[in-house]
This record gives sequence, structure tokens and C-alpha cells, in this order.
Amino acid sequence: MANFQQRIRLVWFTLIALIIVFFGFQIVSPAGSWTCQQDFLERGENIFNRSCLGQASPGERVARGPGGPLLLLADPVYFSVFTPRAFSTAEVTITYRTHLSSSTPIFETGFLADAKLWRYRLRPVYNLWLEQGLSDWNVITEDTQLLFQKEDRFKSISDFLNAWQTGKAICEKVNCIGTYNVDLQDFPPSLNLSLLTQTEANTELPYSLRGAHQFYFYLSGNNLEISGQLLDRNNNIEVDDAEFLIFAGMRLVASVKIEDKREEIEMSGEDSAPQSFRISRSDISPGLYRLEFRANDDLSLSKLSVNSAYLSAINKIWPDDAEPLRLYSDASYLQAKAIDPAVLQDIKFGTARLRLNEIYKQHEIKSTTPGISAIELASGGVLLENNGVFAAQIEQLINPDYPRLDRFAPLSGQLDYVFADYQPAQILEDGWLQSSVVFASGDLYREKSNYNLILSAPGMRLDSGAGGLIEIKEISIKFSGKNLKDKLRELMPNF
Repeated sequence: MANFQQRIRLVWFTLIALIIVFFGFQIVSPAGSWTCQQDFLERGENIFNRSCLGQASPGERVARGPGGPLLLLADPVYFSVFTPRAFSTAEVTITYRTHLSSSTPIFETGFLADAKLWRYRLRPVYNLWLEQGLSDWNVITEDTQLLFQKEDRFKSISDFLNAWQTGKAICEKVNCIGTYNVDLQDFPPSLNLSLLTQTEANTELPYSLRGAHQFYFYLSGNNLEISGQLLDRNNNIEVDDAEFLIFAGMRLVASVKIEDKREEIEMSGEDSAPQSFRISRSDISPGLYRLEFRANDDLSLSKLSVNSAYLSAINKIWPDDAEPLRLYSDASYLQAKAIDPAVLQDIKFGTARLRLNEIYKQHEIKSTTPGISAIELASGGVLLENNGVFAAQIEQLINPDYPRLDRFAPLSGQLDYVFADYQPAQILEDGWLQSSVVFASGDLYREKSNYNLILSAPGMRLDSGAGGLIEIKEISIKFSGKNLKDKLRELMPNF
């Protein structure tokens, strides 16, 4: 009897030891990889169907039928993604079916890269225009590069890129090239810099702006002068540091960090005294620059002044003045969101009007007239966004970006070419599609063993007349990095 009990104990101890070793290896990931997946057609989890995904949120943007796929009903949807340790790359594979339209043509995924500014690094999963919408255009495919042409002019992508990079006139209209998922730092801007005014000037933005912003400006000389004031609202508990970064293309040419040494107490709700700043450089070449103001929403930037005739906020502007204001934008649409009930109002965009009647809701309006549109608000406090730029005066508008192939792309008349870096979806049985995208996870934000994954289909909303949805059958994420042997070699070079 005693021997039998000892054998039972030995079996249990062995089983427990194997379980500990198994899960220990999972945590250490000695092979240098960690694969986790969620099959939404499967019920429950086991060690062979291991999920690294938390619950989809917000919950009202998704639905599940009995034994059915996860349905994405509105944009965006977030998941927390557990990993036992940090890795260098992450490959996301999604099996899905799309029910999209010209109002919601894009499906993307990505990870949170900057938690302070809430910025995600996104990659394309499915683009309706590239998959179906340009079927009557001539197309050239080389690896993952795609070139669509209305007229069959270029015989290869290299011929097109050479003409584009050398500044040759490849079309008569302005902004005739649409792009998607393309790094444009090696290409000339869409505007002709030689046509910009070369006279010395100084531009001061007359409005105070809330939180992080980016701006384009153009220097005609070698000196750079930027000044302004910071105001701390003290509505959160975080230390509110700020940073100014100045880029020429993708090259960082200057940076200044302003630490939060203000006397007021965080979370007090007491506005700080204005803190002045000044950035001065005499070694900057003439040309086009991007100014990035990195800060959280507790900071306001006011009296921003740049020694340039041009100053335009990129894609987003959040004025927080109480007085009426007027702005200009070169985009054909406008998205507006009010955070405070006190700023609900009617907005005039060109000749169209938009009523903000609900806080935290993304309202949207399209311009009824082409070209630059004026934006009139009764007060600030409204977050405005689009794929263009914003300025206080028409003559201060400057936008070197090419049109993006999204739901607002001017396909009907303006574009002659579309250039994209895109891998078409793999077609599976029963109408399922599969796409894989790779990220350098070392650049992604990870907290408490979790990454933050986003699934995004811009324009897809619960209250949208366009509707649309995406069925998700499976999400699989493979993280890769150094294996145990590589780690040991780092610690012991002679290993």
C-alpha cells in the first residue's frame, strides 16, 4: 500500500514538474518566438488554442453570434495582447470577410507606439480601391509595389519612380499622384517650393491649441526663430513635460525639451502662469520643415510664432479659445468632436453647416465646393481633423503631402496615378480572406506584459448610413526575437 501511495505521489510530482517546465518554457520562450491566436469560431480555450487577446473594446462596437465570427461594427476596436516578454518583431495574421463600400474602403491594424500621444503604428490589411476599385486602370506589379495608371504611359515602376524623383512633369494637374502606405521621404513634395514666397516674414498663430500638434513651415533663410507660451491646465496627475522636434523630411534637425517645473499642483484644476519658450538656430538651411509639438492634452500652446510666411497644422487642430474663430483647410471634408457640452455648436465649413449635438461623437461633413474652405466656429474647444492642413489665413496654407488613397481620395477626376506598397489579400475558401502584416515590435509600447492592438476601418460607425461590417474569423500573432542561445551569447561571449 505504501509503495502504491509513493507511486501515486511520484506520478503527481512528475506531472506537476512537467506542467511547471511546460509553462516555464512558455514564459521564457527559449526558441525566441511566441505564437498566440484567437479562433473566434472556437468556443473556450486550451493549451493548443491559446489566446493572447483580451476582450474587444468598446464592447458596443462588436457583436458575436452563436458559434460565429467576431463582427466589427464600428471603428476602432482595441485588444490587449499578452506576451511573456518583449520581442523584436510581431507578425499579425487576420482571417476575415469584408462588407465594405466606398464610404469605408480601408481596413488596417496596428499597435500603440506612443501612449502619451495615443499614436498607433498602422499597416494595411485590406484596401477596397486597390483590390477592386481601380480595375479599369492599367496596373503594374513589382513585389509589393503597385502602380495604377489611367493612361498606359510608364512601362515599369522604376521608370515612373525615376521620373517622379527627378522632378519631371508627369501630369498636368496638381496632386495627380495618389499614394498609400508609401514612404515619401525620397520623393519631391507635391508643391513646387520655388513658387513659394522667399521674402522674410513672421507668422503668429492667433489661437491657443490643446495638446500635441504638428505643423509645416517654410524657411527662406538660414535662421530659425520659434517662440510661444505653454499653459498647464493641471487637470491630470501626470507631469506635463513638452518637447519640440523639427524635421527636414524624416531627418531630425533640432529638438528642445521643456520640463514641467511649474509651481502649480497637478490635479488642482488651476491654470498655471504662462511659461514662455524660444528656439533659435542660425545653422538651418532654407527649405520645408515639420514642427512637432509633443505634449499631452493638459498643456495648451499659445502665441506660437515662426519666422515663416507659412504655418499650417497637419491633419488636426484643437483650438481651445472661448472666442469665435476662423480657420482655413485644403481638405474636402472635416471631422469634428466636442469633449465638453459647453462647446456644442453649429460649425460652418465652406457653404455647408454641421451641428455638433453630442459630446465624444465624431461628426463629419463634406465640403460642397472644391478647393480651400473656411471653417467658422462660435468658440474653440472642438477637435477638428481631416487629411489636409489648417491655417489661420489662406496665404499661410502649405501642404507638401500627396493625396492618400482613402475614403476621401479624389479618384473621379484629380488622380492620374496611384502608387502603393500593398500586398493583396490571400483568397481562401467560403469567401474568407487572409492578410499578414509585420511590425518592428521594439518600437511599440508595452506595459505590464501587454501590447495594445487596434483594428480600424475609418468611417464605419454604428449610426452611419453607409454601415458596413467586417467578419473576423481568426487573429494570430507571432512574436519573434532572440532565442535563449543568443541571450546567453550576449551574457557570455565565449558560450
